[in-house]
Amino acid sequence: MMTFSYTDEQLNNLNQDYAVYSVNLEFAKRNGRTYVNSNLSESISPDDLEKTNTITTSDGQEFRVVATKSDTETGFDGLAVAPIVNGKPDYKNVAVIAAGTDPDSPVNKGMFGSRDVNSAIIARQTYLSPQYKVADQFVKEIMDDSRYEVSQPSGYSQGSYMLKVGAKYHIPTTTFNAWFKYGALTLEEKEFIENNPAMFIDYRRKHDDVVRWNDSNHPERYTSPIDITNSMPNTIHWLDGTSHKIGDWEFDPVTGQVIDAKGGKPLISGVYRAYANSLRGMAHYKDLKSKWSSGGISSSEEIYLDAAQGSILSSSMATAARTGADEVSALAKKANQELQEIWSKIDFTSYTALAPYEVEALFASQGITQAQFIDTFQAETDQIVAKMNASAQEFENLDKQLQEVIEKTVATDTQFAKEFRQWKAEM
Repeated sequence: MMTFSYTDEQLNNLNQDYAVYSVNLEFAKRNGRTYVNSNLSESISPDDLEKTNTITTSDGQEFRVVATKSDTETGFDGLAVAPIVNGKPDYKNVAVIAAGTDPDSPVNKGMFGSRDVNSAIIARQTYLSPQYKVADQFVKEIMDDSRYEVSQPSGYSQGSYMLKVGAKYHIPTTTFNAWFKYGALTLEEKEFIENNPAMFIDYRRKHDDVVRWNDSNHPERYTSPIDITNSMPNTIHWLDGTSHKIGDWEFDPVTGQVIDAKGGKPLISGVYRAYANSLRGMAHYKDLKSKWSSGGISSSEEIYLDAAQGSILSSSMATAARTGADEVSALAKKANQELQEIWSKIDFTSYTALAPYEVEALFASQGITQAQFIDTFQAETDQIVAKMNASAQEFENLDKQLQEVIEKTVATDTQFAKEFRQWKAEM
């Protein structure tokens, strides 16, 4: 039950104009973008407008378009995609993206601008954009389709109401340049976020004037230590900067996670995201247990719940171990390449007083040789990578064994075996 883990960079790309904004045909025409739609056979005008049902992010990952939504009443534009893994769309890990405000949209343009702008004004005054209801329905429609499972909502700017969608349905959510007010959450949604902050990643810049104008958004504005409405939740990650542009975020080339411009370090690791996905699984489990608890849990149901919990924990550990191993491997490769580049810049022929072999001998006398400087380091990194891969493999083998035992356990009851497999498919 390995789970595809979206990176910050991938989600950021999906929030850009060539992706979620271009599900709107008028936007695609106006900006010379390829029209994004799940149905390539749909007739559009003009006939020569380029159309695609696949989006490729900057890291080369392809995503198949599952569904799109454009609502002229509120200005909402939304996109649902599935990652292509081993040549096939992984429909059990669908991301749903909500576009930010399009101030230049001519749709229903009036005194105060487009419907999109009007929704932004209402959001500033009332805590919640009118687009939220459309987004909520869009996500629910996808969730209600047995073919799909939503694992990652995301949004930019006004589209950050997806935080509320994620809190409502207990799904990990990532947003950029948010001016979402946490006061829009219900008591249940607030409680869920407070108990599971790792599932919600809310990237904001301290001096983003667009955001500050809309909700007085700045760390100093969050003062209450007990009220999430007026306090700074653990979900908000503040970075220095003034830009409101979705394309101005910087990412770690190895992990694809947002980096702090000061130190260039990822704010959130891939392992952290794997942990967030495990919390999603446990939330799913708790919802099921709560539903059954109302009528008392039978012995068969207890076995089923134990199996479900064991399945989540086992697969989560395997996913986290593999994610960590892959990150270490990528970091080692990068370090080895950089070290090789440093060594290649040493020019032993540039010294006029000594012959090249004498220069090399002088360096060697100080322990600076290719064997010591590069080969030894590479051997050490290879050893670390091998240990991490071996550990990850052990966790994966253990997960496989546990899943087999769990399957045998629940298979003693035909009905529960069917329900269990259905539950695993929905994870």
